[in-house]
Amino acid sequence: METEKFLTRLEETLAHLVRQQEAICAELVSMRERVDGLAERRSAPATGAPARGELLRFLDRFRAGEALGEATTRAWLEVSDVACVKGGLHVVAEREGMHARLLDACLRAHGGTPRYEIPEAVCDAAMKFISDRSRGDAAKVLEFVQRTGDCDKALKPIYDMADRLDDDPETQALLRTIAQDERSTLEFFQQACKLLNS
Repeated sequence: METEKFLTRLEETLAHLVRQQEAICAELVSMRERVDGLAERRSAPATGAPARGELLRFLDRFRAGEALGEATTRAWLEVSDVACVKGGLHVVAEREGMHARLLDACLRAHGGTPRYEIPEAVCDAAMKFISDRSRGDAAKVLEFVQRTGDCDKALKPIYDMADRLDDDPETQALLRTIAQDERSTLEFFQQACKLLNS
């Protein structure tokens, strides 16, 4: 009995240490990006075009976010019980996956390698929330809309980066087109929220 208690305490301690380590790693990545960003701003040309490293980081982080978006949307589909939500989620999942692949290819075309990983704790929390059968579609779309907020504000970072890429019209058009898809996704969730929470 004492051995079982000891093993349980040991497992809990190890799990706590893993969570702390993930948080520290995420903070270190964030600090490294801030330092790199400061260095690049000092050396960036006056035209406002992003330095190569800044663009690669943007593409890599965006790619990772879209990949998580696909995974969470597919997990939501498994537990969704509202037909109109499921229909939209099918399209959203396909779009998110396509965006992740396009951004991956664009990153590689610019000489980068996919490296950024969203912290495991963040992914686990997102998957746990979205897979929770006790929370219905109405609550989930409401949470999504509240978290995302205004469409224009949510999409601004994408358009801001695209606007700085006049010397790279292919990447510029790619980002603007993805942003249009993202707007459609946000509008779908807003409409579903009104329908289910009115």
